[in-house]
Amino acid sequence: MKKCTLLLLLALMAFGMNLSAQPYRYLDQVFTETNKTTAIYGSNFTVLTIGTALGHTARQPLVMDVYTPASDTETKRPLIIYCHTGNFLPWINPSTMYSINGACGGLRDDSAAVEICTRLAKMGYVVASIDYRLGWRPDLAVELQRRYTLINAAYRGVQDVRTCIRYFRKTADVGGNPFGIDPDRIVVFGQGTGGYLSLNTAALDQYSEILNTSEPDKFKINGIPMIIEPYNGDPFGIQATPGIVDALYSAQTGYPVGDTLYVQNHPGYSSDFKLAVNMGGALGDKAWLDANTPPILSFHVPADPYAPCGDGTVIVPGFNYAVVNVTGSCGVAPIQDGLGNNDVFSFGGLLNDPLSVYARTTNGGSEAFYPLPRPADDSAPWEWNGFVPSQQLPNGMIVPLNCSTNATTARTATDTIMDYFAPRACRALGLDCPGVSVSTDELIKNGAIVSVLPNPAKTEINFLAQEDNQILSVELVDISGRTVRSFRNVNSNQFTIQREGMTAGIYIAKVQFREGLIAKKIVLE
Repeated sequence: MKKCTLLLLLALMAFGMNLSAQPYRYLDQVFTETNKTTAIYGSNFTVLTIGTALGHTARQPLVMDVYTPASDTETKRPLIIYCHTGNFLPWINPSTMYSINGACGGLRDDSAAVEICTRLAKMGYVVASIDYRLGWRPDLAVELQRRYTLINAAYRGVQDVRTCIRYFRKTADVGGNPFGIDPDRIVVFGQGTGGYLSLNTAALDQYSEILNTSEPDKFKINGIPMIIEPYNGDPFGIQATPGIVDALYSAQTGYPVGDTLYVQNHPGYSSDFKLAVNMGGALGDKAWLDANTPPILSFHVPADPYAPCGDGTVIVPGFNYAVVNVTGSCGVAPIQDGLGNNDVFSFGGLLNDPLSVYARTTNGGSEAFYPLPRPADDSAPWEWNGFVPSQQLPNGMIVPLNCSTNATTARTATDTIMDYFAPRACRALGLDCPGVSVSTDELIKNGAIVSVLPNPAKTEINFLAQEDNQILSVELVDISGRTVRSFRNVNSNQFTIQREGMTAGIYIAKVQFREGLIAKKIVLE
């Protein structure tokens, strides 16, 4: 749904765009049609087949739908790997009156996934909507056992996401780059359960972090880790030796002796990516966030009863059982901001479009988190389907009997998500997006470096730049986007602002150089 003319005008003014200008690639949908190709990006062992007549793990092809802009002449485009929702469980069509995952979706071609992937492709991205391995036991009576099976499911999903990244890098290197991707500009974008994958893939980059948690022994049972690297593989799924279940691990997990849990795919290629996007997911443990974590952009309903926005407990829809304490968007954003990992979203001066202003006034001043104002019973407003009524199965699960379509409100929520995402993705990926400014690296290359001392400050703020790079102007804005001080014609490499009654809090200094803007966060005590 299109925004009203006034909001559009404000947004265009904020980005410095000309109303008569054509839409811009990566900021707008500049293509009218897309192409979709189904491909296999790897294979690995699923535990879903243990509960079937086969009785053992089996190797599963990992399938994806790749969306590209039709008639595009660009051959080196940013890649977005899109992870659907579904509670890490398979889904059976609601027309059968039985849903294994307690929801109305959980496939790579869900309506919400298709809508978002299509929009991103029309903006000029290559988008891969991927299958990933499923399977855990939310019905177990003991919370630690539920947690055990869930962390294993999430771990397999992380391995699959990184497998997909390596697949694209490999095909770009030795396969003729059939999808026309830029291997240096990759995004992992997750919806619902897929948001858990985007967050955990971003933060969990070494096995030791499974044991390094904010709660002692969070992912251990009877002193034994719930993930054991020789059996489960490393977080990348690239250990050379497959994980083979022995008698000890079989007694602990119930997996048959001799079964394989993982195999490596596409070794020799990097699994790194530039940006994680999370819609309604949560992180297994906040201690996993460190200086190596890429920027994370989040969207979340703060009242979400299933995936907590802050520190809280995961509740599985359908069963309504508690599983594990996690950290959602409300908790991830300030940690990432404090680590400096999200500084990239502010390098060219603060965005003052209505969405950015609203977000800052409600999220504590972050440029990396958009709180979606919805009631608890509308915790995933981007979803097309909600189910009514429902029934309870003998195993305690509540399943939908009928799925209703909510396309209009879902598209409205998606409008907001795309508008907030677009300029920030441009910054994180270093794309040429008019009105979003040049990158920090480009400014530094040209000598435009500025230091702010002291910070936090009490009485005055000093700006120091290199002698041959003059500061042209300085503007201070508060977290609501309101300009509180503006200084023109500075024309010096040193400048001091006296506090003079400014209240304590967080401010952004927009420091103008000849080459562009650098934004600095300032704290007044």
